Amino acid sequence: MDLVAQMNTLYRFVIAYHKCPRISVRELHREYSHYKHRRSTSGLLKKALEKSIIIGPQIWCNSGIDVEIHKNLEDPFQFLETHCERPEITYIAALIGDLSALCFKKGASILQYAETILPSYPAQKTLDQIILDEKGELERDPYPHGWDDLDWDIYEQMKDPQGSYAAISSTLGTAWYIIRDHFEKILKDCKTWVLFLPKGYDNYQQAYMMFKTKYEINLRDELRNLDRTSIIYKFDDTLLLHLFLDEALHKLHQYYRLFFEFKKEGIIHDLHVSIPIESSPEMKSSWITRTPATTRSTERNNPRI
Repeated sequence: MDLVAQMNTLYRFVIAYHKCPRISVRELHREYSHYKHRRSTSGLLKKALEKSIIIGPQIWCNSGIDVEIHKNLEDPFQFLETHCERPEITYIAALIGDLSALCFKKGASILQYAETILPSYPAQKTLDQIILDEKGELERDPYPHGWDDLDWDIYEQMKDPQGSYAAISSTLGTAWYIIRDHFEKILKDCKTWVLFLPKGYDNYQQAYMMFKTKYEINLRDELRNLDRTSIIYKFDDTLLLHLFLDEALHKLHQYYRLFFEFKKEGIIHDLHVSIPIESSPEMKSSWITRTPATTRSTERNNPRI
C-alpha cells in the first residue's frame, strides 16, 4: 500500500474541493486520483472522511456571527454544560489556559473573517519556522447582500454542497434546475470550509492562540506552508488561531516559544494561549456552517445525484 501516493491524492482532493465544493467522486477519480479503478478512489475517500483526514467540504458566508470570550471561569466544564443548549450558539468550547471558554453564536456581525487555510503537502515549513516581516491586514468577509429568500433557503439546505439538487428540490418545492442556478449564484459569495489533517483529527494536540497583530496576511500566508490546515478567525481586530500540533510532547514548548518571541519583538500583542478540553459540537463537525437551533432544519445526508 503506497501511503505517500494515497496522501498526495487526498491532498489533491482538498485542493479540488477548494476550487469546486460540488466536485463529484467521478471527477475526483478522473482528474486527481492515482488509482485506475473508481472503487479504489471511493474507498480511499471514505476512509479519509471516517478518520477525519479530510473534514468537509462545507460552504459558509459571513451572515452574522457573534463571538464570546470568557476568562477566569471557575469551572469551564460547568459553563459549557450550562450554555451549550442556548439556541443561538453554533459552537462552544471549554478551555484551559489564559481563556476559559469560547462561544460562536448567531447575532451581531462581530466575526470579521474566517478561513480554513489550505496547507502545503508535503510541508514547506514547520510552525516554528514561520517568519513575520510584512504588515498587512485581512479584509472583512462581506455580508452577502442581494440574496432573496430562496437563496437563503438553499444556503441553509446546501451547506453540505455534496447534497442532491433533486432532494433539495423536493424539500423546497422548487424545480431542481432552479436550485442549481441559485446555488451557483450564492456560491460566489461563500467560502469553502474544508480541513486537511494528514494524521487524522484525533492525532493532533489542538491549541488556540489569540492576539493582535499588523502582520495578519503574512501570518495567513506562512500557515499555508504547513502540512495541515490551520483555522484563522478575526474579530474586534483580534486574531484567533486554531492550530493542530503534532509531536506535542517534544515540541510544544517550541511552538509556544515562537509566539512569545513574536510578542517580545512587538510583532504580536495581547497574547492568550489556551487548549480546548471539551466542545459542543465537536470541532470536526464543521461548527461554522451549523445552523443554530432556532432555525435549524432536520439534517439530511442525501446521496448526490
